[in-house]
Parts: sequence; structure tokens; C-alpha cells
Amino acid sequence: MLKLRSVLLVVAMLVLVFPTLAQDIATVSLGETEEFGNILVGPSGMTLYTFSPDPLNESVCYDRCAEAWPPLTVDSADSLTVADGIPGTFGTTERTDGTIQVTYNGWPLYYWFRDEQPGDTTGHRVGHNWWVVPPATVMIQSNPTLGATLVGPDGMTLYMFTNDNPDESTCYDQCATNWPPLTAESADAIVPGVNLPGTFGTTERTDGTLQVTYNGMPLYYWKDDQALGDATGEGVGEVWYTVAPETVALGNTSELGDFLVSPDGMTLYMFTNDEPGVSNCSGDCLENWPAYVVNENDRLVAGEGISGELGKIERDDGRFQVTYNGMPLYYWKDDKAPGDTTGQGVGDVWFVVSP
Repeated sequence: MLKLRSVLLVVAMLVLVFPTLAQDIATVSLGETEEFGNILVGPSGMTLYTFSPDPLNESVCYDRCAEAWPPLTVDSADSLTVADGIPGTFGTTERTDGTIQVTYNGWPLYYWFRDEQPGDTTGHRVGHNWWVVPPATVMIQSNPTLGATLVGPDGMTLYMFTNDNPDESTCYDQCATNWPPLTAESADAIVPGVNLPGTFGTTERTDGTLQVTYNGMPLYYWKDDQALGDATGEGVGEVWYTVAPETVALGNTSELGDFLVSPDGMTLYMFTNDEPGVSNCSGDCLENWPAYVVNENDRLVAGEGISGELGKIERDDGRFQVTYNGMPLYYWKDDKAPGDTTGQGVGDVWFVVSP
């Protein structure tokens, strides 16, 4: 925390000594990392993060949370500046203390007190709630009524058309005027947001443009959506729908074969002392085996190759834990990276979950 404050103090002193520098330092710019590529950084060059429980354009991180995750703030919305070349919608939200926090596509932005220098990303995946922010072609937004929903690079809601064929759009002429396709220069140019499993690709339209697809579904905007969070195209004609991201996907090792993972690739486990629809893990158990939770209104989507039934149960703390064929799903505290399966067989009661 002290080092972060020192960096910010140096920047502030430089601006005082060189007034023109204030015009050159953007509130948000791009930093480059080996692991994540380009990510959003603050004026000091320190990594910025989003917090999964935050609703659209609202922070729920206060008190001890805000001490560990200081919000990126500005004096006013008019003083917010963004470096050239960053797609997306930047804005602000007022915090309970009256300060103005910067938002990106509706997500409030934060620092992490344990990052010590530009390029550090030690806050990524903390508590399975904190994530670095790459400027992506398709990302997830927390819609107020529909839960986690796919949006384009500007944060506007994306849709699928049930009359389309796999990897083929049938929406042209007036249809395409009402439902503009999300396009990309090439399949290689598509940047998925963090925690977004599934297959991204393109399909060539009759005019030669390349439309972005997700799991084979061409993606579109809706002409009547005007602001972040709008999803007025949901259910239009009973053929147009928003697109929920995958809730679980498949991981694989040569030893264990296929097993369930969360959207960020972390291994999920079942507890044989649980019962269908009932979690018997609490207290110290839950400290070691954090529940895989989602928001109440999030839709549940199984990735390719997963045939079982997904569900939710409400825990005593009001959070909603994902279940697979009735069995609650958990992380293991000692797994540190996607592909880790160190919880397999612990106590002869914890096991990865076969699809």
C-alpha cells in the first residue's frame, strides 16, 4: 500500500513541476503484460481490476475491501481522460463518500494494494472475484435483470438469432439494419474477455465483412438499445435473445481425463459428504474449499461436452452456489493456476467432477 501511494505521489509531484505533463497523463491507458497482453492501467501505470459482485455502474467495495482495493477516482466526470486507441465506454459512478470512481463498460475500476510496480498483476483471480481488464472484442457485463451477459467492445449488449445456422448469418437487408452484426478484421483480431470460455470465430457475410461468432452463433447488436445495460432486444419476435457466457467448461489432464472447470479455467470439485442440493461444507471447510458461486439472476450454461444438469442452491450467507447433477461445486485453496488438480482425493472425500 505504501509503495503504491509513493508511486502516485511521484506522479503528482511531476505534474506540479511540469504542468504540461498533466495533459499527457491519461486517467486510463494501456499497459502490456506477458501473460495477459494489453490491460487497462491507471495514470501511474499500475494495473486496474474489476470486481465480479459489483452491479452495473455501482461499487459494493467499501471499508476493508476499499483499503485493499483502492478505487480509481477522478475529481469529476469531465476530468476523466482516456488514452487513444482503447475501445469501450468509460464513465463514472459516485461512491458513498462522494468521490467519483471511474468505470469501464459499466465496471468500476480498482487498484490492488499488493501490486508494487507497473506490470504487476498479483490481484488477478484473488477470491475468484478480481480480474485484470483487457480491452476485449467480447466481454461479460452484469446485466441488472439477465445476469452475466455478453457485450461488445463498447459495452453494448449482444444478441443471437435463432433462425441463423451454425457459423452462418441469415440476417441481411432490413434485418441487418435493425440488428447490426458485430464484425472483426479477422479471427485472429478477436480478443475474448477474461473468464470467457467457449469458441470464438468469424463467418463471412455476403458483403465480405467478417462477423464474430460465439460457439458458432453469429453475434449482433439491437438498434433500440441506447445505453449500457439495455437489453430491449431480449425475446423480440421470439427469435432474438441475449447470450449468456458458459458457467462451466472442460479441463483435462492425462491422468484424470476431462473434468469441470470454472470460466477462468480453475478446477472444480465435489464433496462426497454433501447430499444432492445440500452443502455440508461450512466454517473452516469453506475456507479451504470456497464455494463456486454466481449471482442469483445468472443463467447457467454448460460448455461443449458437458451433458449433466446445472443448478443453484442458496447458501446460508445468501450467495448462490452452482451444482452439477445436484452436487455443489467448490474450488480448492491450494490450486493456484488453471490446470492444477491438487485437491483430487484429499481426505478421500474431495474429487474432480467428471462431465
